[in-house]
Amino acid sequence: MTFGGPGIKRSDPDFMPAFVVNHILGGGSLSSRLYREVREKRGLAYSVYESLLWMDHSAMFVGNTGTRADRAGETVEAVAREVRRIAEEGPTQQELDEAKSYLKGSRMLSLDTSAKLAGALLQYQLDHLPIDYIERRNAFVDAVTLEDARRAARRLWGNGLLTVVVGRASQAAVEPAVVTPAKAN
Repeated sequence: MTFGGPGIKRSDPDFMPAFVVNHILGGGSLSSRLYREVREKRGLAYSVYESLLWMDHSAMFVGNTGTRADRAGETVEAVAREVRRIAEEGPTQQELDEAKSYLKGSRMLSLDTSAKLAGALLQYQLDHLPIDYIERRNAFVDAVTLEDARRAARRLWGNGLLTVVVGRASQAAVEPAVVTPAKAN
């Protein structure tokens, strides 16, 4: 199952709040909301993730998970429900604090070789970021407020999802997920 929708461009002032709140929803850690809801609570999939992708002229969020055909509908609904919840309520202060701490620490740990550091610096250049961005990044993460994160969540996920499920239709018995957009504030 793949799901996604429009994202927030790297040059947008809401990018860093979106980056932080994205980590909370499904950014690849074992503490993400999608991981807890889809894997831990329901046992629907081994892994589930969601990430932001940005290009020069557009951006999107995209996620992926896999499940048994007979549980596809339940999996789609669990993902859609969690996306609706974060769009409507945003993260908690504790989730925000934990995400910011993780994102600051993990970034520096991910630059443990010359090749990884060079790749990060190249990406910063391609993203048109200032030459001292690597030194200032943690301050940008720290500056994200709870209201910033909630605003970014509404922007990212307030219009719901586009979902694609691939499998045998006779076994999957997947009803199209009705993904109700969150109310815009």
